[in-house]
Amino acid sequence: MAKQTRDVPGKYQAAMNQIMTPSSEVAKCPMPTQDVVLNLKNRAKAITTAAYGPENPALPNTAYWKKKADTWDVSVEDAKKSVCGNCAAFNVQDSIKQCIAKGIGNEADPWGTIRLADLGYCEIFDFKCAATRTCDAWVTGGPNDGRGDSEEPMDTQLEGGTEE
Repeated sequence: MAKQTRDVPGKYQAAMNQIMTPSSEVAKCPMPTQDVVLNLKNRAKAITTAAYGPENPALPNTAYWKKKADTWDVSVEDAKKSVCGNCAAFNVQDSIKQCIAKGIGNEADPWGTIRLADLGYCEIFDFKCAATRTCDAWVTGGPNDGRGDSEEPMDTQLEGGTEE
């Protein structure tokens, strides 16, 4: 017999879904993909400790990119090429996108949101991340699309392992 629950107000539905989801199923997804408050906390840490941004990548953000270029000792044009979308810590595997979609739930069109924001998951700061942004922790060699899973672990590659 199916377990019946009373009607839940819309603003609490995501929390109720999280509570009612079997722990074995939740364990497959990083908690920040399922918990918006934790995701925002982790994103705030990336903003304050690693200058995650810019706030709106559609704007010129001249000062932001100049500061990033100075930090990395590169030109502004080169700084703009080092974004989350090509960072080794930017996880865009199908499994993580499934987690992100599940966490968004029915509050919005999850797949439309993922496509529009070009979302992935930052493995360094543990939050849902937009491909057009960047931070001081940017690492060459991404994104992580899962095709390299059979190769050496990422930390070995970062320590001077060979890239193909």
